[in-house]
Amino acid sequence: MSLSKHIFKVGAWTGVSRILGFARDLMIAAVLGAGVLSDIFLAAFKLPNLFRDWLGEGALSVAFVPMFAEYKTRKNIAQYFASNAFSWLMLLLLVITILAQIFMPLVIMGLAPGFSSVPGKAEMTVFIARILFFYIFLVCGVGFMSAILNAFSEFAYAAMMPALLNVFMIGGLLFVKYFGLAGTGILYVLSAAVLVAGVVQLALLLWRLSRRQFGLKIIRPRMTGNMKTLFKRIGVGFIGTGFYQINIVLGTLVASFQSGAISYLYYADRMVQLPFAIIGLAAGTVLLTSLSDAIKRKNMNSVYRQQNAVMTGTLIWIFPAMFGLIALAVPIMQFVFERGAWTHAATLATAAAIMIQALALPAMSTSQIYQKTLYAAKDMKTPVKLSVISLFVSAAIYIALFHWIGYLAVPVGSVVGGYLRNTLLVAACRRRGLFKMSGASMRRIAVFLCLAAVMGAGLWLARGAITGLTSLVLAIALAGAFYMPVALFINRKVK
Repeated sequence: MSLSKHIFKVGAWTGVSRILGFARDLMIAAVLGAGVLSDIFLAAFKLPNLFRDWLGEGALSVAFVPMFAEYKTRKNIAQYFASNAFSWLMLLLLVITILAQIFMPLVIMGLAPGFSSVPGKAEMTVFIARILFFYIFLVCGVGFMSAILNAFSEFAYAAMMPALLNVFMIGGLLFVKYFGLAGTGILYVLSAAVLVAGVVQLALLLWRLSRRQFGLKIIRPRMTGNMKTLFKRIGVGFIGTGFYQINIVLGTLVASFQSGAISYLYYADRMVQLPFAIIGLAAGTVLLTSLSDAIKRKNMNSVYRQQNAVMTGTLIWIFPAMFGLIALAVPIMQFVFERGAWTHAATLATAAAIMIQALALPAMSTSQIYQKTLYAAKDMKTPVKLSVISLFVSAAIYIALFHWIGYLAVPVGSVVGGYLRNTLLVAACRRRGLFKMSGASMRRIAVFLCLAAVMGAGLWLARGAITGLTSLVLAIALAGAFYMPVALFINRKVK
């Protein structure tokens, strides 16, 4: 398997998805602004997204892929194992959905307690959340089928799925604009668009699996020895893979006490997630399958080569993205988002969060390498223990600083907790002999960091000359023209 080829393929589709998501967010910002309606939709939409990231593409995927890798060459065993796991997943989601519909007021009260201070805000959030929660059946099913395709080193269809969701949501927003809908009508249309997208995503992946002649179906779930092992690993991995998602929940809880803060943090997170998903997350997705195969063969030299290649190949892009976001946060929000219901005050508030959150990009990206290495070695417990420690630190910072700096306590806590977790993860990998960084890789990374810092300083000094979208694009292009040729040359020459 060509690691760089698959990473490029996943990154390319992720890039398409993020560009469409960027367009979607621009339309949501213009239609809903940063106020009550946007807070309602973003808080309600957070629930199915959390389950997708946490279960469908998180704990279930990292537990399932290494186990499935052992059976995938034996078709009948692999199909039964996958169908049994899928059936248990659907049963679990049915129970969760029923409970969520009953207790949604308590869920929203726990997720966004500050909403109750605005008349009708909490009640409408409960109603929209109940609609959107049915999406978890679809999106977790999509996540499970994506894991199967990933295990067969077929990454493109899985990477394509988020792009489809964004297409349907953009279609819903265009529908809203065309018919001039306002208020809660916008929320109903967006919710319907999400559910329709989920049906299309699920149908497409089922078709792809059938073309591979891989039969996945609902059967009577049976608690076999493999299922016990899988559930144990999922349970342990729920916290380990959900570090970022739990941080989001805690951040939402704290930010709900400040009007508009959930929206500020959402858009800041979306901006930081753009380079992370295209580069760091794409590499981590491919690396899990690749490392699982190498560790299964006990080929540690292959493991180390892959880790070093992904590390340098990730940070060469992540460092300029980090410094670029810090330097250009205000002009990006001003000249891209500031229209319609989006105000300049929302621009400045979101930009401040971006500048802080961007600092976490290197930790977010490299942690994918360490975490996926441990999962490939079937160690689910270590990431959990380290995540719990980091979460306590992040939560303490949220609570301690909220009184002083408001919603900005959330990105500050996320950055500190992220780097702490990253440090603990790499130490755990080194202790077990699962990670080794070469001297050449360290030298390349040091040069990338210094070069990106110089580029960022130049962008910071040039901010005053950026007066519109055209000059913003030109500044980014010139920065890239300065950084990339030198960085790529160094990447080839430094030994």
